[in-house]
Amino acid sequence: MLFFQRIATPVLDIIANLLSSFGEENIMIIILVMIYWAIDKKKGFQIFTSLMLSLTAMQTLKAIVRAPRPFQVHPELIRAERIETATGYSFPSGHSTGASSFYSSLFLLFSNIFLRIACVLLIIGVPLSRLYLGVHWPLDVIFGTIIGLGITIFLSSAFGKLYENKKALRSVVLPAGTVLAAISLALAILLQLGLVDETAFSDFMKNTAVFAFALIGSAVEITTSDFVPAKKVKGKVLSVIIGLLLITAVQATSMLIPDSIYYIWAFVRYSLIGAMATLIVPRLLIKLDIMKEKKYYQDMFRDVI
Repeated sequence: MLFFQRIATPVLDIIANLLSSFGEENIMIIILVMIYWAIDKKKGFQIFTSLMLSLTAMQTLKAIVRAPRPFQVHPELIRAERIETATGYSFPSGHSTGASSFYSSLFLLFSNIFLRIACVLLIIGVPLSRLYLGVHWPLDVIFGTIIGLGITIFLSSAFGKLYENKKALRSVVLPAGTVLAAISLALAILLQLGLVDETAFSDFMKNTAVFAFALIGSAVEITTSDFVPAKKVKGKVLSVIIGLLLITAVQATSMLIPDSIYYIWAFVRYSLIGAMATLIVPRLLIKLDIMKEKKYYQDMFRDVI
């Protein structure tokens, strides 16, 4: 940690902040929905499930261990940057977990050599940036990287096989999503009442809400309409723009909500974002004739109902 403090320069500060941003939700969400809505739906599902499972495992460990961050332990020695992204406990690193899962998924699922080189650099660079910025210990980024890489490497192909078996997908994803939704709602209520540790469970609740309703939405969508991404570039671009505008609008509502219902609305907001990504936006784009659907799954879903 002291080594990174000693080599700090304004130029390295810029590089570290840029690298760190590639481990944050905004960039990964944009890339993910571009893949899911406009390029390859199956690969998008694999990337999403690997990423969200990795983040859930990471946040579970954060809530258990509750380790303080370096700049909190040694404020006289550690100069911390980008503290606004250090919202939870220290171990393991969320940026390292997310980046290693997300970019290893891209590496495994796409064969473009330049993309793969970029993914390797980001898998290494994002954890190093968190050390340089003084917001994580070395063990934080090491274990975060191991979690992200391990879950993605060992489970990504299994998620792909699950996606191809619609009956199995529905039987696994719907119960899993329902359980996660119940956990997230319970945490939102407890957080609103001040009965649990905000630092430990705030991000956990939000992540779980997105994960739960994206899973439920994907199970419903895939077994009822099963959208097909637009083939023309214009349709692909419109899909991404319309979808991101809707998600951004939902996120922006956080500025209008009073603190008295902050966590309850956060649960609703992140649940909506998850459902929008896999169900609401595709259904809207089908209605607008930007996407097409495979209607033969509708009868199969009616049998379940």
